[in-house]
Amino acid sequence: MNERDDGTETERTMISRAAVPTGPVDGTLVHALVQEADGTPIQRHSLEGTTLVVGRVAPAAIVLDGSAVSRRHCMLDRAGDQVTIIDLGSTNGTFVDGLRIQQPVVLADGARIQVGPHTLRYERRRREEAHAAASLASDIAKARAYVNALLPPPITDGPVQAAWTFQPCASLGGDAFGYQREGDWFSAYILDVSGHGVGSAMHSVSIMNVMRQRALPGTDPREPASVLGALNDMFDMDKHHGMYFTMWYGVLHIPTRMLSYAAGGHHPALLHAGGEARALPGRGAGIGTMPGFPYRTATVELPAAARLHLFSDGAVELAEDVREPWGMPQVTAALCGPGDWSQGPDRLYQRVRALSGQRPLDDDFSAITLQLG
Repeated sequence: MNERDDGTETERTMISRAAVPTGPVDGTLVHALVQEADGTPIQRHSLEGTTLVVGRVAPAAIVLDGSAVSRRHCMLDRAGDQVTIIDLGSTNGTFVDGLRIQQPVVLADGARIQVGPHTLRYERRRREEAHAAASLASDIAKARAYVNALLPPPITDGPVQAAWTFQPCASLGGDAFGYQREGDWFSAYILDVSGHGVGSAMHSVSIMNVMRQRALPGTDPREPASVLGALNDMFDMDKHHGMYFTMWYGVLHIPTRMLSYAAGGHHPALLHAGGEARALPGRGAGIGTMPGFPYRTATVELPAAARLHLFSDGAVELAEDVREPWGMPQVTAALCGPGDWSQGPDRLYQRVRALSGQRPLDDDFSAITLQLG
């Protein structure tokens, strides 16, 4: 019997078996729920007992906040080395690997449970493997902290201000961006490395360090086409395990408001001024795909109080099962809508998450807004 939030009881007698784990088992197996935020483990909950309730308030063993979580949302029942999840009549449902469960389901190792906006991943490991996994998770968390430390802080004053939102789809991702001011010049870029995971993240770190240290010999950082050409030669995909990246790079001369920019395989930036938005595309090959490619620089004068929006694929390309139309017009509306300019990147991210049903995104998400005085 299961209790709904309104106190009524429902009866479920069927149990479905979705990809039930097979193979030898013994008493040394450790069962756990790993709570994740955007693919990153943030807390581990042991399933050493026989039952565990997930809900919005105590006495639930795992308490998750948010109005989309019911008081008693779901329950996990362990019998031997088999764990079954049961929805307790929750208002918004319990999802296993993207499917709403209507009856008890036996969990496979690695199954992802969605409770409101929260993701819990089920693990069953031999004790020594569980210790090794915990150590690896700690190392990945340190690597992610290092990547995040390379990202520039928001800018809240001066002639050019900046706000951003960055959310990798896994523990580590291939998106990166940066900006810096040198006297009368302000440069900014966003890039997206092919693939996901540690390899893509470390590739993006290498590129960020080159950009931060101005480590492109014989290249004027104020000439976007020259910068992309030098990066294209330095990061030839044939010499970097087949990895390439897309990039949009711009340099603003603050006194004259002249913006020079170029791009290689990346979405256009959006220039928002006077209530209108226009794309600033740069047509060029992905960086690392065609050695010697002749990138071209374009220029535009920015009006007073203009805003420049840069974003990665994760803001535009949603999963195929998203039914609502989504593309550049909708991205533009989210970024350029009314309200505090600095909230634009987060407003876009929340819209993308809502359309994705609060599931983990299929691609990294990065969005930056630059506000000119």
